[in-house]
Amino acid sequence: MDWLPEKSKWKEYEDVPTDIASAASEAYACFSINANRAAVLLARTTVEAIAKDKGVSSGNLKAKIDTMAEQNIITDQLKDEAHEIRFLGNDMAHGDLGTPVVESDASDILGFLDTLLDYVYQQPIAIQKRRELRQQRKARVE
Repeated sequence: MDWLPEKSKWKEYEDVPTDIASAASEAYACFSINANRAAVLLARTTVEAIAKDKGVSSGNLKAKIDTMAEQNIITDQLKDEAHEIRFLGNDMAHGDLGTPVVESDASDILGFLDTLLDYVYQQPIAIQKRRELRQQRKARVE
């Protein structure tokens, strides 16, 4: 007997807190086996976890996303992307299962999630690493 797919596909997230990276990666695993509702719901969960990790813990997810933008944790564009994750994720979270979630919907949502994770966690660390390398080079020259 063969099982398809043989293995789900997880995604690695460097420089993202372990629990948040794990949830985002699990969303990709769901997507890889065509569990689109689960992928979207986990993406929504990850957005909420990002907010809490950044100290934004009061209010509903809409308020948390708006607060992250007000505090410049995310840009206005990322706020819009996070709300799109929230809108479709809310349908799944609140049992509105009549809302179809096709592959392109889940793919878009995961793309928005990737952009959010990159901006909030990965880019600042990449910039810091680049800064440190530049300073090390400069110190060697002097």
